[in-house]
Amino acid sequence: MSDASEALFDRLGGVTGVTKIIDEMYRRVLEDGLLSPFFEGVPMDRLRSMQYHFFASALDGPSTYTGAELNSIHHGRGITAVHFAKFCGHFADAMEHQGASRRDVDDALARLATYRDKITGDSNIDG
Repeated sequence: MSDASEALFDRLGGVTGVTKIIDEMYRRVLEDGLLSPFFEGVPMDRLRSMQYHFFASALDGPSTYTGAELNSIHHGRGITAVHFAKFCGHFADAMEHQGASRRDVDDALARLATYRDKITGDSNIDG
């Protein structure tokens, strides 16, 4: 979308662009039969707001995520690596839908991957 020297958040369109990506991502997630059950009864406006702050922080935007710890939010919900991968796929598709470059999509997915174990409850300990 923009100059590679800009923060990823800005390359994705700043506040407006990231908000559109999140809205598009959740449209896709809620249409996905594997993922939609995780969001039944969830206040989506509140979730979208929290996700905006999480993504803005993760993408070098002007926000610091101050929501609940990822481990505690997702603990015991049965979220697997397959669910996480599908969620990330919808995020990637939403970014592309908004015109993000392949490089920016890959960069954003790499950043999300660092949160995988906290969300799935998997441990990544050698030995």
